[in-house]
Amino acid sequence: MTVTIFVLSIVIYVSAGIFIARKVKNSDDFFVMGEKGSTLLIVGTLAATYLSAVTLLGVSGISYAEGPLVITVTGSFGAWIGTLLAIIYVGRKMKSLGCKTMPDFFRERFNNSAVTSIATIIMIIGLLGYGVIQLIGAGLLIEELTGIDFSIIIIIFVLALLAFSLYGGMYGVVVTDTIMFFVMIAVSTIVAPWLIQKAGFSEMKALSDSLEGYWTLAGTQNRPLSFTFSQFLVWIIFFTCTPALVSRVFPAKNDFVILKSTLIGVFLAALMQIPIFLAASGMQVLQPGIEQTDRVMIIAFLEHSPSVLGGIGLAALMAAIMSTTSTLFVIAGFGLSRDLYQNLNKNTLSEKKQMLVNRWAQLIIGGIVAAIAISRPAAIYWISIYAGALFGVGWLPTVIAGLEWKRMNYKAALGSMILGVLSFVFITEFEKTAVVTLPTFLDPLMVSFLISVATLIIIALLSTPNHHETKYFNYLKTIKPSTATIEQFMARKNGLEKLKSEYRHVIILMITIIVLAVLIYGFLFYKLGLD
Repeated sequence: MTVTIFVLSIVIYVSAGIFIARKVKNSDDFFVMGEKGSTLLIVGTLAATYLSAVTLLGVSGISYAEGPLVITVTGSFGAWIGTLLAIIYVGRKMKSLGCKTMPDFFRERFNNSAVTSIATIIMIIGLLGYGVIQLIGAGLLIEELTGIDFSIIIIIFVLALLAFSLYGGMYGVVVTDTIMFFVMIAVSTIVAPWLIQKAGFSEMKALSDSLEGYWTLAGTQNRPLSFTFSQFLVWIIFFTCTPALVSRVFPAKNDFVILKSTLIGVFLAALMQIPIFLAASGMQVLQPGIEQTDRVMIIAFLEHSPSVLGGIGLAALMAAIMSTTSTLFVIAGFGLSRDLYQNLNKNTLSEKKQMLVNRWAQLIIGGIVAAIAISRPAAIYWISIYAGALFGVGWLPTVIAGLEWKRMNYKAALGSMILGVLSFVFITEFEKTAVVTLPTFLDPLMVSFLISVATLIIIALLSTPNHHETKYFNYLKTIKPSTATIEQFMARKNGLEKLKSEYRHVIILMITIIVLAVLIYGFLFYKLGLD
């Protein structure tokens, strides 16, 4: 029954993606689903993208081995803050400027092909790394179920994903994400609580007696506070500029959809994550001594859950992997075709040609990700940190300065992006090989981020923005994310009343979510004796 439910769910995911691809009629549908995204669709794709293999495999493994507070509390809070910034600050502003992809901002802000190309290359490399994580997760899961060779699984999986992402573009990804989202909710609200109940709150709390530090921020490895703080910062920095989240804003119908989706999506992201992390900790009670900790939730679904619940759990795990991977394929494909190829080509392509080039780009991306995944270069969680850091040190300073600082120019952008990324790579590798040793309170990401920011400020102060950069900065300061939505509503009959009604709905929703969060997480803290 478990395997049947699992296989059936994959067939449904792929079939739905192929079916919805028929909706794509032009490049707007392909890149931003014609900006028709409702609150349900944006919530679905946002939450589904957020809950990935990193959560269900990598971080769950750390929760099992070291305790749920080491990374899952500080890291999750950092990720939630980063998600809010990604959508409310970066995404809304870029959407209001007419961006269909994040590199559009670099192109319009600086009007420099080198800046756009380097920004796009950083994006593709970062997404490739994150895509590798998802494929490794999928390979581990299917290998566990079927015994089929890991390499064959990866190839089949990539082909299945490309079956709908190639033709459906963002339209296909958003709709299939939403279908997968409902399965993910089921594992967090039904399967994980069942595992927690089976382990028992008192038994879970007592783990600190045999595993010293299990319910502390230091964990069983007694990690320094600087590590905990660095994880908090790294997820804020990573999520604020990650294309997988920022791009969720571009298909939204209007600004109210974005605001409501953010409130619901971030709340649900927490609701989906925390029960899973606690269930992973509960596995220390049910089955201590698991050495390959990345597989702890797979073991929980296969060996410690009723067959139906186990099938739902595996279906949710596959949904998390597929939703994130399909998003990365599409966005990386957009970057390779629309933002790199067209940027360097200079020739204007027809809509049909744009989609054809993008589909070839997705094939290339899929092949590269599959090849890297088959080699399995490192543990899942640490690949995510490495890939995600590129957006933080390579993009974040340039994006914020580009939005907020009049002196920002292409020279500062180039220097900041190049030195930020290179310094992170070299410092990280030198530290691994003991060529350099950083103090325990200092993470390579922090050093590289400071280098990126310092480089940007120094170059910007020593140089002058050109005419285009000054003109575009003045233009973007006149654009407000809410303007288009206000104009849209005011053009309708009784538009003012409808506008006021939507504002009231947002306020009521915000209050409701705050109350629910206090009740749910207050209950968890009480049951675990953490009050």
